[in-house]
Amino acid sequence: MLETDNPLVREYFWKLLGEDGLKIMENIPDGVGEITDETIAKLSDTKLTAVRKVLYVFYESRIAEYRTERDDNTGWITYWWKFDHDNIKKMMDDEADVALGGLREKLEYERNGEFYRCQCQRILFEEAAETDFWCEECESKFEYFENGNLIKELEKQMKELEKWKKKLRRK
Repeated sequence: MLETDNPLVREYFWKLLGEDGLKIMENIPDGVGEITDETIAKLSDTKLTAVRKVLYVFYESRIAEYRTERDDNTGWITYWWKFDHDNIKKMMDDEADVALGGLREKLEYERNGEFYRCQCQRILFEEAAETDFWCEECESKFEYFENGNLIKELEKQMKELEKWKKKLRRK
């Protein structure tokens, strides 16, 4: 249905649906117009109740919509599901914005702080100075902590997320 091999996409849908939901989602064919819940259950080799649970999560998230069709002879109702790829992209874009905001906050915190570390924690200079650079918890000395690698990693994550967002908008 979407590029489930992309770690960001997987993480987003894992948070939304769980592992079983990911399995179900991965088995929905690309470019399908409408599909029944029964067909999805067969394709994903999953119980119909589990498929319906995932589909209702999609419905509540405005990722999918359905229509019903009644068989006049049996009275049986068939649910035909359709996925709104634009809404999926929008929701994932919004989620990426939230993640970027969190990364920006962490980056600012790391850039503006001077950190010290003992065996059990990392704290700001001010906190370390208040305890004379001694940790009561692990009974060891606080040493200066160089966070340059952490800053680089946060910047890298932000660049990857921005790159992914641009790719998402192009699809």
